[in-house]
Amino acid sequence: MAEKKKFTREDWKTLVDSFRYQKTRPDPSSKYWDEKIETVSRDELRHIQETKLKALVRYLNDNSPWYQRHFKKAGFQPGDLKGLQDLPKLPLTTKEDWSQNQMEKPPFGDFHCVSPQEWAEDGWMLYSTGGTTAKPRFFTFTLHDRDIWAWAWARAFWSFGLRPGTVFFNTSVYGPFPGMWGSQYGAHLMRCPIIPGGGMDSRRRLFFIKETNVTCVIGVPSYVLHLGQVAKSEHGIDPAKDTKVTDLVTMAEPGPCVPSSKQRIEAAWGGARLHDIVGHTECFPIPLGWSCAEENAARGRPMRDHLSEDIGIVEIVDPETFEPVPPGTRGVLVVTNLWSEGIPALRYLMGDYMVYSSEPCSCGRTFAQADGGLQGRADHTLRVRGVWIIPGAVEEVVRGFNELDDEFQIVADSVGDRERVTIRVEPRPEIARAAWPELQKRLSTEFRFVLGLGVDVELCEAGVLPRFQRGDLDAKAVRVKDLRSKPAS
Repeated sequence: MAEKKKFTREDWKTLVDSFRYQKTRPDPSSKYWDEKIETVSRDELRHIQETKLKALVRYLNDNSPWYQRHFKKAGFQPGDLKGLQDLPKLPLTTKEDWSQNQMEKPPFGDFHCVSPQEWAEDGWMLYSTGGTTAKPRFFTFTLHDRDIWAWAWARAFWSFGLRPGTVFFNTSVYGPFPGMWGSQYGAHLMRCPIIPGGGMDSRRRLFFIKETNVTCVIGVPSYVLHLGQVAKSEHGIDPAKDTKVTDLVTMAEPGPCVPSSKQRIEAAWGGARLHDIVGHTECFPIPLGWSCAEENAARGRPMRDHLSEDIGIVEIVDPETFEPVPPGTRGVLVVTNLWSEGIPALRYLMGDYMVYSSEPCSCGRTFAQADGGLQGRADHTLRVRGVWIIPGAVEEVVRGFNELDDEFQIVADSVGDRERVTIRVEPRPEIARAAWPELQKRLSTEFRFVLGLGVDVELCEAGVLPRFQRGDLDAKAVRVKDLRSKPAS
């Protein structure tokens, strides 16, 4: 029997590009960046996913030594996969897998499909995780990956309603983290200027935003909120009157999908529209999900993010059994990357909570949606006395009380055999201390209703809780502390 031809990098890139129908900026009057793919039928979308998936397992098997071993250990061969129905049979990929691989084969491991030498000669850029609790993980991307990033970001910008004439300002630090670079190249593809905020402090960023007629600010929700608030209170700049900002694009936190946070951020910028981007450094550092203009206009409920199903496969699974859950059921997110040359990922456990929705959107796009966007990471979610406490639900309550400042902290600890949760918040400075007991009582009642669990509420002096001021995407706010005693291993 003749030896089967290797599925090469060129084969994979050619296939990926064949499903990008509109590679350059469309006419500004077009509602869609790439109408053919964004409005494709569900049957055709399934065909596209299966075509790419079958090619992906060949590409990984032929080019990634780690995945070749991964498949062999699972007793899987590329020909075993006949369609999407077989995907759940394949083993998951986890961040622990790749961390261990990079420790054993430094510096990059061998899960990439591009060798270190190939990347050195034909690469684009290196990204990394933050490494706040462990050694950073490295990811090597290629020039082809850069082009897909630009296209995916431009598509998201277009769906927000942004068009030529937009002047972007990126508040994020330009380090080895994906968000700022994706937005940079997406703006370039739209032929829109973008001003890098880089290492500027808040005062200098606001100066540039005001003086250069910026119309769209990009950053992390916590920092964009902070910047809008200090503009007036500390720097004498009224975003509504002194700037031309009409749009805000945020990522890395749930902000836009939390109605009270969305309202607070938009108010801080004089009514500018807040848009959402969903992604993940390891497996999907381009927009896996993005809101549209129609969803942005929705009020009184969390926004839904369109899922980039043409370049990724989304599975929602039970967080304990990892078995698929029905649409409309909250579970954790598993993603298969159908676009990257350097690091495609098969069934990568992102670990974020999501609810998959196939409800049609009035914008006409046929991609399914994440109802409420990403709803918090499983490892940032607390299970206390049998109840899951999701930071986004706490944020919705806190940001809905006008008497409270923006910050909060969730602390779980144990008193004897009893687990308890304390939610720490800060009343605004103008709230008289005599009003604190009544505010504390109202908060306790609201938290019990929303969380289904009684919690302690601690009111703190203004400025006690940690602030989020850097604007660095990798410094997204982490507001959960679990101080409970862990069982001995």
